[in-house]
Amino acid sequence: MKKLAHQQAGELGEALALAKLNSLGFAAYASPAGAPGHDLMVVVDGKALSVEVKTRQYIDRESEITRWPVLMATKGDADLFLFVALNITSLSPTFYLLTNEQALACHRSDPTREKSGNCLPSAVRRTVKANDFGALQ
Repeated sequence: MKKLAHQQAGELGEALALAKLNSLGFAAYASPAGAPGHDLMVVVDGKALSVEVKTRQYIDRESEITRWPVLMATKGDADLFLFVALNITSLSPTFYLLTNEQALACHRSDPTREKSGNCLPSAVRRTVKANDFGALQ
């Protein structure tokens, strides 16, 4: 079993995230590929919220995912961040939905690269439960 290219995994993660939001009864849509801004928009109580989706894939254990890269300089104004841990052998996603404030608290800057950084999976999992979409309430 081989992992998908990062772009393929990202597009699959966005499609799965969109399907999940729609299946929960939310009106949601994807931004056009390559468009500036955030990956998804979801309507909650009549208000459109932007969602930045970050997908990482694993083969055997979710612990294979060591980071979700997030460029906060350009993506930090998203209303929500949806981190997707994708089991590539079964195409089973696990979702972690964080508010902007929660994502900023989980973010660690990379001192070797200006304006980059990561949200660490351990911090994300301490902050929210898997598949909990309570941030949309």
